[in-house]
Amino acid sequence: MKTAIIGGGITGLSALYELEKHGIDAHLFEASEQLGGKVRTYRRDGFIIERGADSFLARKPELMDLVKELGMEDRLVPNEIGQAFIFWENEFHPIPKGSVMGVPGSLSSISSSSLLNPLGKARAALDLWIPKGRDVEHDRSAGDFFRKRFGNQMVDRLLEPLLSGIYAGNLKDLSLKSTLPLFYDLAKDHKSLIKASGHLQQKRQGSSNSKGQFRTFKNGLSEMIDALEKACSSERIHKNKELVTVVNEKEKTKLIFSDASYELVDHVILTVPHDRVSDVLPNSEMAQEMKEMKGSSIATVALAYKEEDVHSRVNGTGFLVPRANGTNIKAMTFVDKKWPHAVPKGYVLLRCFVGRPGDEQTVYTSDEGLKNMVQSEISEMLDVKGSPIWIDIERWKEAMPKYAVGHAERIKDWKRAVQTVYPTVQLAGASYEGVGLPDCVRQGQMAAKHVLQQISER
Repeated sequence: MKTAIIGGGITGLSALYELEKHGIDAHLFEASEQLGGKVRTYRRDGFIIERGADSFLARKPELMDLVKELGMEDRLVPNEIGQAFIFWENEFHPIPKGSVMGVPGSLSSISSSSLLNPLGKARAALDLWIPKGRDVEHDRSAGDFFRKRFGNQMVDRLLEPLLSGIYAGNLKDLSLKSTLPLFYDLAKDHKSLIKASGHLQQKRQGSSNSKGQFRTFKNGLSEMIDALEKACSSERIHKNKELVTVVNEKEKTKLIFSDASYELVDHVILTVPHDRVSDVLPNSEMAQEMKEMKGSSIATVALAYKEEDVHSRVNGTGFLVPRANGTNIKAMTFVDKKWPHAVPKGYVLLRCFVGRPGDEQTVYTSDEGLKNMVQSEISEMLDVKGSPIWIDIERWKEAMPKYAVGHAERIKDWKRAVQTVYPTVQLAGASYEGVGLPDCVRQGQMAAKHVLQQISER
């Protein structure tokens, strides 16, 4: 019994690792010469630059458990705890203390915020009187949900820049149930999101040990990719093998690759993005719908400076910029503050994010144009005297999946349609049931366990 895993990101590698542990004949095929998918660490002159994801959430167990299993706990680094800000009307406003993903945990944190005016604060406080459960009977837009709860001002200035940045979509289009299940569940069980967020924050603080909630590795996230690759048999990882199409052939499944080679297998786990699935599974009735659902585009621009050339910086780990502010930069991380181990002493590393949902043309600007634009906007936000030592640009074109309203049901339909025509094929990865690294690990492991179950039943 042979299993093929298509895609060498963390989803595919987790599936391969899980199957190999159980002695299954599994092989991974990656179209490029590099494993890792959206995990892409770049090292230069003592700097560690993440071009994709920069960390993972420690409280989600799947990746942490895998780290322990691989004996990598001593390589973990927590983020430094520091104040994050919203840049609004040329001022830096602290994100309210005790917030859970932007939702303040008390009325006092709202009333003391410099980001909202008195009318905005009064409107946000109405959350205390909204009946429990009534607004989450069905999946709905995250933007509509939060506007009903807190009003336009809090959404536009605080929640939109934070949540749209995480989920790479416009809040008015994003599924509350699929992108923010925490708030979906809290709204079902609590009358007030403010009070619920406060209780949740207290609970987390009570069980924490003063470390940040995110983790990376001493030499960058690619350490995890390297460790998984080493833990798997090298002869079962095939790079530069791009899948062209999947064909049902009697009791087997035939995989045809771009180099004209093919493999006959019994099980297939597709971990590539959904638009690629539509290319390799042309006979699925959902193929066209998959193809038409475009992802968001984003560019990361990292700028390294000498410390003495950046003055009067806001004292924090980074800031977000609301859409109405009119800038192309939507967020910036002070990497030397958030991840000090990644930046040599005496230097500053700014990591900027460009490309707002629905307004992503800046991502496709030339390198020179992107550099000039980012530097110009930085000079308006920060007191920067010198020129950067170097600038690194990475573009992710239509690479960030959008979980639109009805996403969960849509994914069920996709998987059902695929199974109808290709019964040996499973879908897993960031396009489906979670975009974070722990979510991808979970999906890879679950796909592998499904294969194990099918083999056991045979």
